[in-house]
Amino acid sequence: MIQNDLQRLRWMILDEALRNPEMEYFMGERTKTNETGNTRSLIHHVNVRLKAVNREFSCSKRMLQNDLAYFVQKGAKLEPRFRRGHKRILRYTNLQWKNPLLKAAAFLNYGGEPVQVPALPAGTPEPVTLRITGNEEAVRTKLGNPEVLQRSSDMKTNSVTIQVELPMSRELGNLLLGFGTDVEVLAPENLRDDIRQTVAALQKLYKKETASAKKAVQGDLFDGLF
Repeated sequence: MIQNDLQRLRWMILDEALRNPEMEYFMGERTKTNETGNTRSLIHHVNVRLKAVNREFSCSKRMLQNDLAYFVQKGAKLEPRFRRGHKRILRYTNLQWKNPLLKAAAFLNYGGEPVQVPALPAGTPEPVTLRITGNEEAVRTKLGNPEVLQRSSDMKTNSVTIQVELPMSRELGNLLLGFGTDVEVLAPENLRDDIRQTVAALQKLYKKETASAKKAVQGDLFDGLF
């Protein structure tokens, strides 16, 4: 069972890495000379993520090669290139491809009981683009751990922009508002407008001074005069 879950977790990490348009991975061990800039060792990247879940988890070059071959067998199209003797795996060439291997992979937690992924409100799934300045993994978990269709990062603003499919409903807007300033909805425009209107209504509501607040202010003024 653990081996099966480990394999699924490895698939999730691989799928996310190959959808990142700003990173370039090569199939080899990490060294000071061959890992620079946006070039990363795929083995090192996956092992770091695995060990963050469980120190005992690790993978080999052969495992990743088999995983990538399995992805291709299921319909993925990779863009490999050779540079300085290393085969670089840039990314999927069909970013819209939905990895069927991830359907059975729920969010995994090996430290205790499995994390319960929240059930989102019913609705028609549509692509939603989010800019995240907080904890991306925590946001995705609260959203039911949807598959990431596209992902990009901005080092200047320290933010990540992802596109995921979420069910359109009024409750979804309220759920996204619950993240505060950690999450900004960039698209679709109708969802962004709904959230903007809700924020405007909240601002108008909280600008109103309650009767108890007015009484407290008046009391403070009189206490200062007498």
